[in-house]
Amino acid sequence: MKLQEYLDILRRKYEPYFDVYLDHPILSRRLDLYARSHVRSEKFFLTKKVTLGAWETNEHCLVEGHPAKIYPSQLQDFTEFLVRAAGELVKPHAEHMSSLVTGVLVAERGFDPEAIRIGTRFKHSRSFRFGLCGWYSICLLLVDLSSGQVYASPNGREVMKSYQPKPVSQESRECFVSKF
Repeated sequence: MKLQEYLDILRRKYEPYFDVYLDHPILSRRLDLYARSHVRSEKFFLTKKVTLGAWETNEHCLVEGHPAKIYPSQLQDFTEFLVRAAGELVKPHAEHMSSLVTGVLVAERGFDPEAIRIGTRFKHSRSFRFGLCGWYSICLLLVDLSSGQVYASPNGREVMKSYQPKPVSQESRECFVSKF
C-alpha cells in the first residue's frame, strides 16, 4: 500500500468523529494529518440552568508519514515532539477530565528493529494537580506499510486494530468507485 493511499483511508476514518486538518503545522513541524475531538458532558439538576458538574475529554491524533525506512534517531525525534506537542495541546482546567494524544508514524519502507523496540516500550502520561484537573496519556503507533504490520506502545494497543493497513482488492475498489 502506498503512503498517500493509507493517509486517505485514515482521513476518511477520522472525518465522522474528528475535526481533520491536512498538512497541519504543530510546533513548527508539518504533520500529514491532524485530527482533534472535543467532547463536553454535563449533569443537570431539574433544568439545564442548574449544572451539577461538567467534564471534558479530548483526543488529538498526530499522523506523520515517511516514504523511507525509519531509524531509531527519527523515532526518538518523533516521541520528543509528541511530548512537547502534548504540553501545547492539552490545556488543564477544573472541568478537564482526560486527553489522549495519539502519535502515528507511518513508514512506507518499514522500521529498523531497534526503532520498533523503542516504540513498543514508549510510555508517557501526566496528571494535573493530583488528577483534580485531569490527565493526559500518549499512545504511539508505528505503521509499517511494506509488511502491513502495526506496532504499538502499551497505551496504544487497544486502538492498534483501527490502524491496520488493509490491502484493498481490485473488486472492492471497483465497488467503491461505482458508488460515486
